[in-house]
Amino acid sequence: MKKITVEIDDTLNGKRIGYVLEKHLGLSSTLIKRLKRIENAIMLNEKQVTLVDTVNTGDVLAVTIHDRESKNIIPSDIPLDILYEDEDIVIINKPRCMPTHPSRRHTTNTLANAVVHHLNCIGAAFHAITRLDKDTSGVVLVAKNTHAAKLLTDDISSGRIHKEYVAVVNGVPNPKTGTISASIKRAEPSEVRRCVCDDGKEAITNYAVEMVKDGLSMVKLFPVTGRTHQLRVHMNYIGTPIYGDALYSEIQEDGKTRLHCRRITFFHPMSRKKVSFEAPIPEDMIKLM
Repeated sequence: MKKITVEIDDTLNGKRIGYVLEKHLGLSSTLIKRLKRIENAIMLNEKQVTLVDTVNTGDVLAVTIHDRESKNIIPSDIPLDILYEDEDIVIINKPRCMPTHPSRRHTTNTLANAVVHHLNCIGAAFHAITRLDKDTSGVVLVAKNTHAAKLLTDDISSGRIHKEYVAVVNGVPNPKTGTISASIKRAEPSEVRRCVCDDGKEAITNYAVEMVKDGLSMVKLFPVTGRTHQLRVHMNYIGTPIYGDALYSEIQEDGKTRLHCRRITFFHPMSRKKVSFEAPIPEDMIKLM
């Protein structure tokens, strides 16, 4: 549950409550329609009101948002490496080999199960704003309520959330700094594997080599787009597949893809201040280099 309180100033004087909710608070039309049907969800000066009522300077508008339940997510007591948390977001350093969402094969051992347990709320919604493959470690941004999730999702769509990855790859990219622009699609309709193909979806990755040792490179990766397996496909495409990636590399198949989301930079959904969080590089990646 999230409660938002707004003191009406001169810029909102005379506006309808529906306008304030949508334009000033940024609530989605779907959420606003749901709030209409909930008793005491929209209160003006401690009295229930409708969307067509107007506000005046000095009024206090209070909105209580209840998340819809996600009955498919079973709380699981799994330790979380929390980098930061407040009432609206939680930043987690996800370990390698943990799925983000439940599936038929993974019903209780995912990040979603762990977060729902952490929130201590059976049936709580899970709002993963950024997602990582099961075999990728690092920073994941999770919203703790519908309102924060909507604002952050809008930021993703407008390119205001940026991620930096680090990977250990076989070989040395040439040139050592550059941009990979290669469209991606499924290799086959029934396969998980992706491939570069002219009729795929646009995919762009910027990269820079940080270190070279014994035929391996540590590379910084900056995805401009967010296609499934984009970084893994792109690094394989330029001839430097990620170390240990059993799906895209035939060199090592130890089941440990050395790809890590090191940093995320975004605007906090409530304060709108620019913030950045970083997860340390896993020890096995450091030892390889």
